Amino acid sequence: MRKLILLIAFVSFSIQAQNITVSSGKSFTVEKAGSVQLYGDLTNNGTFTLNSDSYEFSSLLVSGAASGDIIYNRYVNIEGTGKWDLIGAPVSNMAFSSLITDANIATNGSDFAVGAYDNTTDTWTNATIATAGNLALGQGYQMATTDGGTLSFAGAIANGDQPVTITNNDAANSGAGRRWNLIANPFASYLNGNSNADETNNFLTFNTTAENDVIDDNFEAIYGWKADGTGYAIYNNASTATYIAPGQGFFVAAAGNGGAQTITFTKAMQTVTGVDDFVAARSSASYELVLDMYSDAIKVDDTKFYFKEGLTLGLDPGYDAGAFNQSSGFSSRLLEQDSGIGMGINAMPIDAMSNVIVPLVIHQEAGISLKIQIANSTIPEDINVYLEDTIENTFTLLTKESFELLAQTTLSGLGRFFLHYTTSTLSSDTVSSTSLVSAYKGTGNTYISIEGLQQFSQPANLTLYNVLGMKVLSRKIQNPSQKEMFSTVGMRVGVYILKVQAENIVFTKKIVIE
Repeated sequence: MRKLILLIAFVSFSIQAQNITVSSGKSFTVEKAGSVQLYGDLTNNGTFTLNSDSYEFSSLLVSGAASGDIIYNRYVNIEGTGKWDLIGAPVSNMAFSSLITDANIATNGSDFAVGAYDNTTDTWTNATIATAGNLALGQGYQMATTDGGTLSFAGAIANGDQPVTITNNDAANSGAGRRWNLIANPFASYLNGNSNADETNNFLTFNTTAENDVIDDNFEAIYGWKADGTGYAIYNNASTATYIAPGQGFFVAAAGNGGAQTITFTKAMQTVTGVDDFVAARSSASYELVLDMYSDAIKVDDTKFYFKEGLTLGLDPGYDAGAFNQSSGFSSRLLEQDSGIGMGINAMPIDAMSNVIVPLVIHQEAGISLKIQIANSTIPEDINVYLEDTIENTFTLLTKESFELLAQTTLSGLGRFFLHYTTSTLSSDTVSSTSLVSAYKGTGNTYISIEGLQQFSQPANLTLYNVLGMKVLSRKIQNPSQKEMFSTVGMRVGVYILKVQAENIVFTKKIVIE
């Protein structure tokens, strides 16, 4: 390949070259669908511009040296409730003063729609006319435009590994925002986001290795804001090939408590491949189920389930990922090694589809209608997916209809709703119950108490199963008393099924040990 000396050029497709020189007073424009990959150097003495829209982002990848500033016209979502974007500068030395004077930047009084996130206080701070200095390369910002157009970023391209400092200030693991860091792709090119984009040179793999393990295992994923304002989309190694667009911002959860760590965007992660900024990825290497949650007919959240060979029922870092917000919305819990974190992505082995019960975590105010429905599914047709409501004693076959409920009381946490994957047909008769017997957890999850057994003249058999149907405890009570208790100390955190048999009575109840 030869050196190209350009006077005027417009590129709307992908080109590869050794070197490119843009002469003084001349221009080179890469349209939104185009890309330029140079195996040598870029010398820009004129005007070099990259364009984008909401679906297509041009890309520039320079293997050698680069001189001269470029302009990246980066699409940013229109202002509106929840419709802001997470954006970072795809160039270095971009001044705040240049950004806030852009004609397309949204404003609110003296505040400009350029917000930095501080995880020490879990707050946002918007730029003002007095904000000085440059946008930090690799840092993300909350931005919005007046028209759903582009903002112009002018500066030098990042042309080497880019380290970014992240911190975890959530020492109590409270679920607050202090574990989260808003970062952004610092390059004018796409990045390989996960192992399905590139097995080795990708963002998640590089920053979760033993040598550079800086992302919390429970949240080992990329958290991108959805353009429709309904929350955070989660992408990890369970997702299909995921690419991070130029200047795209996203959240990551830092490992550890306190102190600074370094996350790295490497030059080797760069690629000209990509489509847009986080269109929802679907797994082609696994089975997927996505459930949407609606409050008063408005979608408020979703949660995902993946089934893939080689995974476990416990935490698989890079495949399981905790929900961004632990105190609201919709999530599930791990079936093994549950640490109390609601999962936004729950990844399990293939054979789990035929016989598992997954606890759901739903937060919903009283008096508001709740609807849960399947948004997307690639699981086999012979697998039934039921949502069980243990209070109403109902099983809703989600593959045929949605689950709907007008909550009489505030829903918060787990214990009421469970998701069943099974090849069987379930009904309210599947779980037999009786008012003659009751069971509940004791204080501090240290014991289970069973009442009502004294009415039986025959011995009572107590059996505790995990959600896979494995027996973990069995006891025969010869002379039942008013209250029988047995210890749960040492048992794994998770969901269990308690079965009580006495004379002609069979009583079952789910018990959640946290």
